[in-house]
Amino acid sequence: MHDGGSETEELWNPPPEGQVNRELDLDELGGGGRRRGRGRTGGSPSRRRKILKWTAIGTAAVVAVVAGLGTYLVLHLDGNIKHTALLPTGITQSSEAPDKFGDTAMNILVIGTDARVSAADCSLGGDCSSSGSGNSDVMMVVHLAADRSNSTIMSIPRDTMTQVPDCGSNKSYYGMINSSMQYGASCTVATVNKLTGLTIDHYMEVDFEGVVNMSDALGGVPVCVSDSMYDKDSGLRLNAGTTVVKGKQALEFVRTRHGFYDGSDLGREKAQHIFLSDMIRQLRSEASLTNLGNLYSIANAATKSLQVDNGLAGVTNLISLFNTMNKVPTDRVTFVTMPWELDPANTERVIPEQAQAEKMFSNIKNDVAYSGTKSADSATSSPGTDSATPDSGSASDVVTSQVHARILNSTGVSGRAADLTEALTSAGFSSADLSTGNIASTAKTVVYYPSNRADSAAAVADALGIPSTDLVKSSSYSEVTVVVGTDWSTGTSYPASGGGASATSAASAPSESSALNAATTGQCVQVASNDIVH
Repeated sequence: MHDGGSETEELWNPPPEGQVNRELDLDELGGGGRRRGRGRTGGSPSRRRKILKWTAIGTAAVVAVVAGLGTYLVLHLDGNIKHTALLPTGITQSSEAPDKFGDTAMNILVIGTDARVSAADCSLGGDCSSSGSGNSDVMMVVHLAADRSNSTIMSIPRDTMTQVPDCGSNKSYYGMINSSMQYGASCTVATVNKLTGLTIDHYMEVDFEGVVNMSDALGGVPVCVSDSMYDKDSGLRLNAGTTVVKGKQALEFVRTRHGFYDGSDLGREKAQHIFLSDMIRQLRSEASLTNLGNLYSIANAATKSLQVDNGLAGVTNLISLFNTMNKVPTDRVTFVTMPWELDPANTERVIPEQAQAEKMFSNIKNDVAYSGTKSADSATSSPGTDSATPDSGSASDVVTSQVHARILNSTGVSGRAADLTEALTSAGFSSADLSTGNIASTAKTVVYYPSNRADSAAAVADALGIPSTDLVKSSSYSEVTVVVGTDWSTGTSYPASGGGASATSAASAPSESSALNAATTGQCVQVASNDIVH
């Protein structure tokens, strides 16, 4: 990524007119949802080299790799994707208001369904007693902040009791939220909107076969369990420690309900968060490969797995969405669960814990990031490992030698700006693109950045060890600016116990929400006592 200034490096040659462009912006799509093209597979050695060069750059959105493979394959993948209306006829929702920079947040509802809509689903699900739309085994709202600096992924327990609106084929009723899927994904979108007040911009639905195909295409996902286990309900059998699960075993893992933690659906959600965190890191790793066949198989499996709203129909829309999602650094993605309490009318069900749930909905709506601090019971350390280590690739798309930044010394200690400039230069930044200055004393070190420099700010913060929670988007700064406060008067790596309040303090999730940061590795799912194999 080029940060500005006179130096440039050509990372991507725009394709000839008519071919698919990987830089497609979702906001620039026409009413048809995608741009039409005349791209071709194969081509000259030069064209093939461009494809390989592009895939080497890669993104976590593995679907996006097909953009360099020609129109034929794009149209083939387009045909894989099923799509329907976002909302039922007659139901509307308010739009998200843009922030002061004109950027808008995005909420995507991800649904995992138990519908047996194919012979493969019937076989994987054990029977065909559930048909049609089925119920939702997984329901998560993926929130992308307006400036794409953070993402909160909130699970909604499937046993949550709530009001399901009249979706045209049913009368409004009070019941389990997952039952709304009987009236289609659009009804579930309307139900989640009614429950949370969050505007749902898109939905993505995945069935049993999709989980199997995606895990196979990735070559498996590494997961860890605290003890050797066998769950008779799902069929999952694992040894203690880390196992790479794929195919049917991956499905058994994400569906296991009684085998983890307290044996409830809420324990399953904790396990799913750890699985998805591992999958995010696996996807971002695979995206850096140049094996076109492998990347295409992932894209093919992903698109076959999906049903989406009409606004996401077409591969180019998905390319844009996943490229947008990939702008969020891994260590700024946090999984939480909606705060809940047992339903007094039926202790086998749950209801939102009103005060805490409303607070979480408000935080998400207002782009307040969650700290992702692991609660004491959310996971255990992997056998034989130390504490979790954050993923180091959060700003990997930035070319550090082209980042322009300013270091302002507000400590009152002479030479602090020069010291940090030298540290950045040692980390690969260009001294020609770094400037220094002195300002009046301030207590807290903060990295300020304009709206189009979030990735560059993350790179600077990573190099200096400044927490991502101390990055602040501000229209007062035209370039990345590090204000070095009195909490950092010595050294070139930000002290872990730096004093002062965080400039953009992240919210702490309620204990029952079990917040998990996606960059946290070495997490082991706690096996329920009844499923431990001695």
